[in-house]
Amino acid sequence: MKVSGQSPFVFAHRDDLRTLPKKTYSCEVNLHGGFAVNDESDGGIYYGMPGSGIIRISNDLKEQEIIELPNDLNSVNFHGTKICTFDNKRRLILPANNEEKVVVLSLDGKVDFILSRPEFEEYKEQTAVYKPTDTAIIGNDVYIADGYGSNYITKVDLTTQKWISIFGGKTENPEMPGLFGTAHGLNPSLNGQYLSITDRPHSRLEHFTLEGEFKESFGIPSGSKPCGIDFIEWKGRSLALIGSLDDPDENRPAPIYILDAETYEVLSTIRPKEDLKIELADHIHNTVWYKHKNALYLICQAWNPGYYFVLELVG
Repeated sequence: MKVSGQSPFVFAHRDDLRTLPKKTYSCEVNLHGGFAVNDESDGGIYYGMPGSGIIRISNDLKEQEIIELPNDLNSVNFHGTKICTFDNKRRLILPANNEEKVVVLSLDGKVDFILSRPEFEEYKEQTAVYKPTDTAIIGNDVYIADGYGSNYITKVDLTTQKWISIFGGKTENPEMPGLFGTAHGLNPSLNGQYLSITDRPHSRLEHFTLEGEFKESFGIPSGSKPCGIDFIEWKGRSLALIGSLDDPDENRPAPIYILDAETYEVLSTIRPKEDLKIELADHIHNTVWYKHKNALYLICQAWNPGYYFVLELVG
């Protein structure tokens, strides 16, 4: 059995869990987004695929089903997928990076509402590009990362749909704190006190309070390009997970990093293409933790071309 990573975070490829519906085969090449784990009973995992709508993965990872969307949304790329509850209903929060909007859906694919360009002075001129790439939800508030646009982080109340605040912005300087080259992905820290935001071209994570105050920056191996960050508590340890678009060595395929979620020290480097022979895993766009029964998985996608795969902890 081929494995990758450093003990105790050693993973194997579960090719038997590559269970995409046949209708998606021609669309998978365009896969360019993220995964949302529904932690409720029999919740499953959700992700978007342009041309195929929303896909739901079963709890045991052995089946996937297509959730049909309205025709005008079927071909849209949802660059991130998050799930939350407000007004006592579960919703999917989906930033559409090419359409200048964030779509809020019910779990059966019905449009609840759409958030368009943020209503702040920074976005009043059309020259201020808005291409949202990811969201983080804390309570009734959603934080939106404009990673492919002007690189602000905006906050909106999901119940009232009113914009609340804005922070961040663009920089080409990798030493400049509180700004971003590309604010590509974000998630709340495990303690819920901070937002951890990946600054992709600058090989770093930036932490902010929930009010948008910059706190500190953590570097990952220089030359890596972190696309997103996910957190988990596993066997008494706080862990972070990063999929990297590139490797520090431009001649090597990209890795997946497992880090200590307090110090951000790299604990294990997983190499899906080199070690596990996943041929299309040159660039890792998104990966999330997934616990099922006593097993721990990484749900992953490569980008350009898009490719879905699953890894399982074996050591």
